[in-house]
Amino acid sequence: MGAMKRSPLVLVLLLFLCSSLALASYSYGEDGSGSGSGRPYHYGEESFRHWTRSRQGRFRVLERFTHELLEDAVGNYRVAELEAAPRAFLQPSHYDADEVMFVKEGEGVVALLYRGRRESFCVREGDVLVIPAGAVVYSANTHASRWFRVVMLLNPVSTTGRFEEFFPIGGESPESFFSVFSDDVLQAAFNTRREEWEQVFEKQSKGEITTASEEQIRELSRSCSRGSRGHGGGESMWDIKPSSLTGKRPSHSNSHGRHYEITGDDCPQLRALDIEVGLANITRGSMMAPSYSTHANKLVVVVEGSGHFEMACPHLSGGQSSSSQRRGRGHGGRECGGEEEEGEGREEQEGEHKSRGYKQVRSRIKVGSVMVIPPGHPTTLVAGDDKNLAVLCFGINARHDEKVFLAGSNSVLRQMDELAKALAFGAEREKVDRVIGAQTDAVFLRGPSSRRISSE
Repeated sequence: MGAMKRSPLVLVLLLFLCSSLALASYSYGEDGSGSGSGRPYHYGEESFRHWTRSRQGRFRVLERFTHELLEDAVGNYRVAELEAAPRAFLQPSHYDADEVMFVKEGEGVVALLYRGRRESFCVREGDVLVIPAGAVVYSANTHASRWFRVVMLLNPVSTTGRFEEFFPIGGESPESFFSVFSDDVLQAAFNTRREEWEQVFEKQSKGEITTASEEQIRELSRSCSRGSRGHGGGESMWDIKPSSLTGKRPSHSNSHGRHYEITGDDCPQLRALDIEVGLANITRGSMMAPSYSTHANKLVVVVEGSGHFEMACPHLSGGQSSSSQRRGRGHGGRECGGEEEEGEGREEQEGEHKSRGYKQVRSRIKVGSVMVIPPGHPTTLVAGDDKNLAVLCFGINARHDEKVFLAGSNSVLRQMDELAKALAFGAEREKVDRVIGAQTDAVFLRGPSSRRISSE
């Protein structure tokens, strides 16, 4: 009987405990380190929305970058992923957005109907292809057993941050956009009766992604070309061809990782969009040296492996020393640049002293994770111990961008003259030179866990 009387109290305590755990999980993130979820700079699988999904494949789109810290810089860009089963065929359609596609896995054929001609390209893993807004595209997975997986960056040209897909041929799903035109208009445009038109344009009932026979796949592949593999996207803006990102010589390479990139100098379509594409493959247990971009906003997509990223984000420290935030302290609270920016304005108006500090943005990352890295923000990527970490990077506003490394043999700090070192560092010159010169590798370094193991 006494136990029954106490049960409401027990329930209240349980509810309180559950609420506390939920709040702790929200505040400290999935790794429990006090590092938070990384928002608004990190997006996980839950941030994607499926536009279509079936046994033949799926197409999903990341939510918009609407946070006040991101909207002006990358708010007009969208990240999407396409997966097509073996011998899948994707219905003809066009986007009201320019598209940069990267073949993450598999092989396929991509046909473009553009500027009065048809071009068909054979694409495979590591290829980059730029598809202009309005081009009618249809594609197929040409492999008999492997999936065809693509990562896309889309730049809408109609409505900021929003794009649509338009299907000329369809039925119930997808619906043909022609179906909303009046009978008189359709009959005049096609010079045929509405009934005949419907028997052709509205008989597709298998969905946006269907399955083709082996013979049909062979026929689709027969006319496709590789283009200029490994040598950029052609000589003119309209000479659209695939470029092999991984077929190029790495811009950086050592035992800890490799980095490939395609810039506007390699591809005129990327130059017109002011975008560059990079791929970093970080060896397991290794890391990319802390660095920042001078001009480009980076949209980074994890395509293989897992690990974590860390970024230094400036904010008003509110009198708290930045050293007290080190090693996991001071990570909680407001998002970087949130209310602190308002406080900055008040302090400037009142003429008070500002104490500039930095907040650590940190999150675990895995396949499907997307990160936004603003220019000037020092960032590092660390691969897990089980397998390599591969990240695809779209650089936006990349025309004048430069990568600045802060540690390693190519560290910008090594370029300081001796007098500047004496003035800037609060330590003896010999000790300064020893610390900033101790790392002999560049760009890709031995990671924290590997270093601990080797030092034991």
